[in-house]
Amino acid sequence: MRWLGKYSDRISVRWRVMIPLALLMAASGGALTAFFLFLFSGYQETIVNNRAAQVAGSAVSVLHAVHKTAEVDRFIEMLEKEEDIDQLLIVDISTGIITAGRVEGIKVPHVDGMLDTDLSAEIDALRRGYLPAGQILESGEYVSYGQRVICKSTEHGHHDDVLIYVRLTKATTTALSSLIVQKLAVSLIVGFTLVMLIVSKLIYDVVLAPLAKMKAIALSEIVDMPAMMPFAHRRDEFGALARNILRSFTTATQTAHQFARQAREDSLTELGNRTLLREELPKILEYTERERLHASLLMFDLDGFKSINDTYGHDVGDALLIRMAQILREVLGDKALIVRLGGDEFAAVHVGQDSRAEAYQFAEKVMDRMTRSLELGDVEVYAAASVGITTFPEDGREPDLLMKNADLALYRAKSDGRGRVQMYRHEMQLRIMEQAAIERDLRAALAEGQFVLYYQPKVDLRTDRISGAEALLRWKHPERGMVPPDRFIPVAEKNGLICDITEWVLLEACRQLRTWLDAGLDPISIAINVSALDLRRPDFTDIVAATLVHTGVSPKYLEIEVTEGTMMHDVDHVIGVLRRLRALGIKISIDDFGTGYSSLSYLKSFPVQRLKIDRSFVMDMTDDENTHAIPQLIIDLARNLGVAVLAEGIETEEQRQRLLSMGCEEAQGYLFGAPVQVSSFTSRLKSGQAMDSSADDVSGAVSVA
Repeated sequence: MRWLGKYSDRISVRWRVMIPLALLMAASGGALTAFFLFLFSGYQETIVNNRAAQVAGSAVSVLHAVHKTAEVDRFIEMLEKEEDIDQLLIVDISTGIITAGRVEGIKVPHVDGMLDTDLSAEIDALRRGYLPAGQILESGEYVSYGQRVICKSTEHGHHDDVLIYVRLTKATTTALSSLIVQKLAVSLIVGFTLVMLIVSKLIYDVVLAPLAKMKAIALSEIVDMPAMMPFAHRRDEFGALARNILRSFTTATQTAHQFARQAREDSLTELGNRTLLREELPKILEYTERERLHASLLMFDLDGFKSINDTYGHDVGDALLIRMAQILREVLGDKALIVRLGGDEFAAVHVGQDSRAEAYQFAEKVMDRMTRSLELGDVEVYAAASVGITTFPEDGREPDLLMKNADLALYRAKSDGRGRVQMYRHEMQLRIMEQAAIERDLRAALAEGQFVLYYQPKVDLRTDRISGAEALLRWKHPERGMVPPDRFIPVAEKNGLICDITEWVLLEACRQLRTWLDAGLDPISIAINVSALDLRRPDFTDIVAATLVHTGVSPKYLEIEVTEGTMMHDVDHVIGVLRRLRALGIKISIDDFGTGYSSLSYLKSFPVQRLKIDRSFVMDMTDDENTHAIPQLIIDLARNLGVAVLAEGIETEEQRQRLLSMGCEEAQGYLFGAPVQVSSFTSRLKSGQAMDSSADDVSGAVSVA
C-alpha cells in the first residue's frame, strides 16, 4: 500500500476524489443487484404464495364492493388475462355452482362438471371443508389458494357463502416476479446512480471545481485578484484558504517589491547601484541615439578613502559617502542617473547636446566641492576625488564598452596623481593591451633568462671612492628589446610575479658579489629593492637568509631598500620583518625619502641604517637657499637619528659640492655613472674610478621596485 500512497500523491485532488467515488458507485450498484437477486432466489416460494393470496384478496374486495354478477364476471375475466393465473373461480359453498370463473377457458355451471378432475376434487374438498381454507396448497406445478367469503348476493338480495379459488402456475409466476424484481433492481440502480451522479456533481461544484480554480490561481505568476475575491467572501474552508492566499500574495508582493528595490538601490546613500546602471544605461543610450543627442558616463572615486576610514572609523567613512552622494545630486541634478557602484566608487550618466564639455564641467564642480573642508559630525576631513569620463557615441556604443572605457579613464586619473579629471582616449586601450601582452610575456621571461642586472655605483663624497652598488633590474625582451622597469614592474606587482622576480634578483646579486670577492676586489655592499608584496611574505626572511648561506655572502654586504609607501602598509608587520632582517646583519635603507607617506613618529621605530634623499629634491636645488631646505632637513634628521644619508640623482659637480657642504656622506647619480652591465661595472671596480661618463643604460636608473 506504500507504493499506492506514493503514486496517489502525484494525482490531482480532483481525480483522487472522483476515482474512488466512481469505484464506490460501481461497487454499490453491483452489491445492490446481488442483494436483490439473493432476496428473490430465497423468497421465490413466498412471492408465489403471496401472489395467490393477493389475487384472492382482490376478488374478495370486488365481491364486497359490487352487487352485480356481470361486473364480477368482468373483473374475473380481467384477472384471468394475467399470464400466471391458471384458474380463478367463485364457487357457491352450498350448491357447488360456479358463479364466476374459468375452467380451461369453458364456463361450467357446477364444480362436478369440470373437466379437470384434480381441480374439481380440490375445490370440492375446500367447499366441504376437507381442506382448510385460507392456506396455500401446492400440487405439482401449481399453487392453489381458497378463501371462504360471506357476501351479499347480487341476485337475490341475501347473503351467500362462497369460495374464492385461485390457482397459479409456479413457473409463470416466478418468471413474472423475477422480471418485476429485475425492473425494480434496475430502477433502484439507475436511481442510485443518478443520486451518486448528483452527489458527484455537487462535490465537484462545491469542492473540486473551486479547488482546481484556486490551484490555477495559486500557480499563476500573477494572482488574479478579481477571480480570487469570490472565494475570499465565502464562509467555508475555501474562504479561509482564499483569504490566506491573498494575505500571502500581498506579503510576497510587498517583499518582492522590497527586494527588487533593494537589488537596484544602495541602502547607505539611497542612490541606485550597479544593477540599476546596467539596466538603465542601455535604455538611456537608445534614447540618446534616437534623439540624436550625446551621453557621458562619469566614474568617480574618492582618493584616500581607506585612510579616512582607518583614521576616523567607518562611521565617518559612511558619512563621507553620503556627503559625496549629496554633492553629486546637487551638481548633476535630477536629470542625471547617479549610482554608487560599490565602496567609494560612484557613476553618473548625463545626456545633452554637448555632453563631453558639460560632463567635464560637472566633474570639475564635483572636484571643487570635494576639495573643500567637509564637516562630518564632529570631524573635519579633507577629501578629493578622481574622475574618468567617456562619451557616447564617440568612445563606443555598447554599455559594457562605455563602462570599461570610463574605468580606464578613472584608472589613468588616479595613476597621474589623483584628484584629476581624465577623459577617455583610445590610446588608453592600447596601453591596456600592451600591459596584457607584457603580463603574458613576463611569465616566460624568468624561465627563458631574459632578465639581467645592471649596477649603478654609490660613491663616498669624502673619498670619491665607490662604496657600494645598487642592483637594478632590466628586461631584454627578444622582440621589444630593452623594456624599461616602469613598464613591467607595476604589472609584475599586480599579478604577483614580483615575488619570484625579487628572489631571482637577490640570488643573482649575491652570486655576483661572491664573484667579485673571489676575484680579490675590494668588498662593497649591494642594494636590492623589495616591494610591499615581498615584505608580506611570511617566509621572506628565511629566503634571504638561505640565499646568503647558499652564495657564501656575509649579511653585512647586503642592503635592502624599501620605499616610504611600502613601509606604511601594515606598519607593525613591516617593522617586524625589517627587524628580523636587521638581526641577520642586513642593512636597511629607505628609498625616495621625502616623497611618500612617512611619519616621523614611525621613523624612529624602523631599524633603518640609511636615508636616501629623492632625486626630485636634488634636481630642484638652485642658488636659491630655499631650495636647499628639504635636503638639509633630511640630512640633519639622519644625523640626529644616527643613520647615514645618501643623495640620489646627482648629475652636476655643483650639486655634489653643495650636498657635501650640507654634510651628505654618499651620493648616486649620472655624475658618477649610469647603471651599467656587470662587465663594465667590474672594470670600474678594478680601476677604482669614482666618476665615469660612459653608460650602457639609456633608460634611467629605475630599480626593481
